Amino acid sequence: MKFSNQRKFLAIALACSVFLGACGGGEDLQSETVAPMETATSPTDAQREIALGLATASSNTADSTEDYSIRFGPDDFVGDDVPVLDPLTFVNEQANDSNALLSSNLAAGVVTKWNPGHYIEYGSNAGDFVIDAGLNETAGMPHVKGIMVRANWRQLEKSKGVYDFSRIDRYLNKAKAKGKRLFLTLGTKTFDGDKAVPDYLRTAQYSGGAFRIGTIKGTYGENASLHDDDVRNRLIALVQALGKRYNKDNSFEGITFTETAFGMMVKPLSDAQKKQFFSNLAKVDTAARAAFPNSVVLQFINYPANLVPPLFQNMKDKGVGMGGPDVFINDPDLERSAYVFNDKAKGVIPIGMKVESDSYEAVRHGGPYVQVDVRKIYTFARDQLHSNYVFWYRHTSKHNPWQDVLRMFKGEAFPQGGAGGLNAGCPSKFASCAPKL
Repeated sequence: MKFSNQRKFLAIALACSVFLGACGGGEDLQSETVAPMETATSPTDAQREIALGLATASSNTADSTEDYSIRFGPDDFVGDDVPVLDPLTFVNEQANDSNALLSSNLAAGVVTKWNPGHYIEYGSNAGDFVIDAGLNETAGMPHVKGIMVRANWRQLEKSKGVYDFSRIDRYLNKAKAKGKRLFLTLGTKTFDGDKAVPDYLRTAQYSGGAFRIGTIKGTYGENASLHDDDVRNRLIALVQALGKRYNKDNSFEGITFTETAFGMMVKPLSDAQKKQFFSNLAKVDTAARAAFPNSVVLQFINYPANLVPPLFQNMKDKGVGMGGPDVFINDPDLERSAYVFNDKAKGVIPIGMKVESDSYEAVRHGGPYVQVDVRKIYTFARDQLHSNYVFWYRHTSKHNPWQDVLRMFKGEAFPQGGAGGLNAGCPSKFASCAPKL
């Protein structure tokens, strides 16, 4: 049954009150301008147990198999009473900006590298062994076009303007050696103690560089402070450096940006800051399209429902593709806030959907947890979400769903050529598409 937002908020609030000192404040954990995670005091084991116990107790009032995503907070699940920001807001804002990074009319005659199909997805800590394993497992599958590897901002910029792209180069070369391609996910949001942004941003000049987000597991992560224009400008500088290096590489298929959800903020942003966050994210997307005119650019969207519409409108206007960090085959919240845009994006801009670990184990966020048939995930991503790309996380724990994916790929009924049954048509926002430049 549908798990109400009210109960979801209650569980989150109870957990937050135990280990975050209340999600609505958090002044004891984060100063007004600086959020240095390395100085944070982690919750005690007892506090973690209490927080988890509260969440479990709340879930027992509904369904004992319910769980609560560590990725989201109350600010992500806005109700119907919250006004939706004008869908043309960000498009008009950038059109009226004399320093707009890209006009709404894409350059005529530009060829976009276009290799739709299935890709293997990896996290930011993936090592050579798992990368090599996935490439070897799919070496004889032409419909598996390549790999998607995540690199967090902190991993790529060691100090201001000093970039280290060795990790990208390493895995791009591995993909090339197998005749495959690479998608880069540029991470600006982390969990479980990882840092998202470089240390030089952790000053008052950059609003601390990131705001802390908590989880009911008693850990912390962070989300880049994109409500700060200076942080936005530094991220754009990174994107431009990446574009200069990889845009013309035929084995570099594209770049993606992480989910739009804020997370469980220790100290919530104001409504004005939230709008500015999305406005600046739109500018980053636009800058990425300008920096990667021959590559696919994807922005993963999910929450909150009132701020996503104008961001999507800007993406559609600029030729930035859309995607999602999850493919859940029965999730009313995502249907309302994200999947509603797949029909509008179909045939116009690229669509790339990611099958994360949770997608193999639930039909919606928060459970109930069941073993989901990967063929149903594929069919949903293909037919309902109109995917050009599907990124399959190489998830080998629990019931080892990755083996189910491989069996599906090898099955006689699975389309073995082209895009593996996915939509291969060139999006209308692109002047032309080709497998390579």
